[in-house]
Amino acid sequence: MWALLLILTAAPLEEAQTLEQGGDDLAAIVVLEKAVVADPRWAMVRVELGRLQLKQGVTDSALLHLDIARSLAPENPRAHYLFALAADEAGRRNESRRALEVALALREGYADAQVRLAGVLSAEGEHRAAARVLRPYVAAHPEANGARLQLAEALTQAGETKEAEHELRALLQVAGLKVIAGRKLLALLDSQGRASEAEKLRQAIDPPRRQLRELRPSAR
Repeated sequence: MWALLLILTAAPLEEAQTLEQGGDDLAAIVVLEKAVVADPRWAMVRVELGRLQLKQGVTDSALLHLDIARSLAPENPRAHYLFALAADEAGRRNESRRALEVALALREGYADAQVRLAGVLSAEGEHRAAARVLRPYVAAHPEANGARLQLAEALTQAGETKEAEHELRALLQVAGLKVIAGRKLLALLDSQGRASEAEKLRQAIDPPRRQLRELRPSAR
């Protein structure tokens, strides 16, 4: 009996997932909308419905379902995170930030929320706070070079120049970011009056091009 109830309970979510994987988001939304009508207090269905509606650009409805979902399941960090995305799309920046903070309070190390909140904090000029959010993310994801660059920028803006330099020097070893990281490090060294170190780095990341000898016209 309980096994049958579990199967029936999961069925709309599984059906919607199958439809989404098959590329039919609209049909998946219909399935989830019917499930919400059948059980308005089913938080997980509202979370998935809101996510899909947000994916389709139906922001207002997504915001409503995700707000209800986080009130029904306040301990669910994903509901708060997705609400934050919808709130940001709707231009409700303060609510978005608060929801991200709640998501991280509920799930320490929530990677998507860490990166998103760090971006919000940096945009608001709270660089020290952004660095505080990004440090554990970069420590847990050493391959995330874009986030490391973001951390270096936040540290630089926060005046944490020693740590910023450390992060930028690490990025000099990454082929795709060597020039960008190098130029940021150059600016940092120049701002500290470290001209000799800056010149050595400049030669390493942007060596002068050889001047080709001008060829004379051949004699006829």
